[in-house]
Amino acid sequence: MSFKHLIDTHLFREEAIKFDKTGRYCDDPPGTSEYYKYWKEQKRRCVEGYSVGGMKITGNHYFYLNFSRIKLTREKNEEEKVTKKKIGAKLITFPDFWDGDYEFFWIMEIARNGISKEELKKLHLENEPLSLEGGNHVMILKARRKGYSFKNSAIAANKYTHEPKSLTIIGAYEYGYARTTIGMAIDHLNFIDENTAWTKRRLVSTRDHIKSGYKENINGVDVIKGYQSEILALSFKDKPDVARGKDASLVIFEEAGTFVGLKSAYAATLPSLQDGSITTGQMVVFGTGGAMQSGILEFESMFYDPVTYNFIEFNNVWDNHADRPCAYFFPDFQNKVGFMDKHGNSDKKNARLYEEGERERIKKTSRDPQALDRYIVERPFNPKEGFLKVANNMFPVAELADWRNKILSNSKYNNIGVAGYIKLTSEGLKFRPDDKARPILEFPARKDMDLTGCIMQYQAPYKREDGTIPDNLYIVVVDPYAFDETTGNSIGAAYVLKRINNYSFPDDMIVASYIGRPYSQDEYNDNLFLLTEYYNAKIGFENDRGNIIDYAKRTKKVKYLIEEVEIIDKSDNIHFKKLGRKYGISVGTKERKGQGNIYLRDWLKTKRSKSIDGEELLNLHCIYDVALLDELIKYDDDGNFDRVSALRVGMYFLKDSYRKSLEEDVEVQEDSFWNRDLF
Repeated sequence: MSFKHLIDTHLFREEAIKFDKTGRYCDDPPGTSEYYKYWKEQKRRCVEGYSVGGMKITGNHYFYLNFSRIKLTREKNEEEKVTKKKIGAKLITFPDFWDGDYEFFWIMEIARNGISKEELKKLHLENEPLSLEGGNHVMILKARRKGYSFKNSAIAANKYTHEPKSLTIIGAYEYGYARTTIGMAIDHLNFIDENTAWTKRRLVSTRDHIKSGYKENINGVDVIKGYQSEILALSFKDKPDVARGKDASLVIFEEAGTFVGLKSAYAATLPSLQDGSITTGQMVVFGTGGAMQSGILEFESMFYDPVTYNFIEFNNVWDNHADRPCAYFFPDFQNKVGFMDKHGNSDKKNARLYEEGERERIKKTSRDPQALDRYIVERPFNPKEGFLKVANNMFPVAELADWRNKILSNSKYNNIGVAGYIKLTSEGLKFRPDDKARPILEFPARKDMDLTGCIMQYQAPYKREDGTIPDNLYIVVVDPYAFDETTGNSIGAAYVLKRINNYSFPDDMIVASYIGRPYSQDEYNDNLFLLTEYYNAKIGFENDRGNIIDYAKRTKKVKYLIEEVEIIDKSDNIHFKKLGRKYGISVGTKERKGQGNIYLRDWLKTKRSKSIDGEELLNLHCIYDVALLDELIKYDDDGNFDRVSALRVGMYFLKDSYRKSLEEDVEVQEDSFWNRDLF
């Protein structure tokens, strides 16, 4: 719904308004026909929805607006301009009508029961789903503090109150998330029992399980009667099949970004919502920006592949240059407190301007290198920002994500990288572009993706007037893969780095790459050494895996390998000794990996120059490999990040060689990364 589109939305919450004024819903005495009619009509609205003036809301939305009490922030001075700081207070009251909630509740309804195209148009949703047939589940990535726990708990309470023998499961990896939501649902039900005609006796009432009903002794036997609806909170930690065998009406997964084994839990729980080919219930998976930990990769994979997991799908209007549908995203500038009018319309333009100003302020003033990253991931404008991995990631994820989006949204970057292969011709080695070459441009790679890979060239080798390439100008850094099989997650990752020099610019950057997993390691090594020879380079590699040394010996190409280095960093009291492997380097220990990440982080943030707009350009702004940027953004010490591993190896070899002159007298630039007080 666009700003100032909704009017008179108070008409959808008249029962809540009356209760706030009088402390009761119905003026008629209990037991009278009028009292019965009133509560029968309210139940109908909570189940079927409610229409006013040609506009309709869902039953869950009606219940949420009129029978759920939540913590709501009220501004003390609503007349302040958006550029000024606002103050307010939280109080327990009924929810306001918000345009984003209107859309969310309808998405839930459409996903479950379907809708015709004609009826969909009447709803005037800002983001119309592509799936209209019903029987779908829902996945949502959202900004923080959008009240979804209150909405989830209200949906659970409404189902408990009005659907006999229903089971709602509230699940999370960490039990605390599930317990928070069921606690809110119990609060709603306590309010219902005290103030409505829908009071239900409880067979079970604990912090993690509530079930309605009662026991009646018939012929000496206790018989369970009543609604027998229930809400159950479960932890899926180390138990992905904990919901197996339960016949659920609704399953809510909280904080999917923290959900280790999300796909396994989803697959194990799905039969609880199906009977053969018929979908009998609904699963709703929520994730919040800023709460992204070990479950982030599976959550993101499912979010961008909604059809596979039967999630209701949408055109991805949020990410720049998106060409595939995704699940549902709820941005920070929607339903932002302080930027809502009295009818519930979001002032998204000014909300976004305010947040852009806050981002710029933090960028300029904070001394904490991750302050901006943490701020953005809590308040994302698009899914890619919401999936930023800040925990356990020292890389500048916000700047990397911003650069990634610029590459994808600006056509001038489309042809910087050229896909092809190095070929031996009568004139020597030549790079040949190939329309059939398929670079691996996604991370993580999809299961159906061809992982053969190819060479990507971003800058041709520099040559003197006599056609020769200076020695030591280029270095090839490699993280090899370990097996001769096309199955598995690991791929070979190699980058050609152009060292700092005084005669070929731009420098200190990636000029080519070879990312792939062909049928055999020999095929990978064939291409790797062709690339190395083409750039007159030598190979620095991680020698804990792969067979690069054996291959070089068999093919008499040992001269292209860099001898094993010993890393001494007096400033940080670092001394990594040689392990006697003659070539390459081992980065297998936690200490070596961590120090390499520090070197890589600082290299990424090394200042280069300024753009025509006066913006400082960093080394990371010379990376055009989108999958590498994604790996850096998602990096976790415990994951499989082959491209990052290759660059980390490269930082050690560059460190070892940065003071060595090129074949000609190379002068190290004063502002270079390697001339700083780092080592």
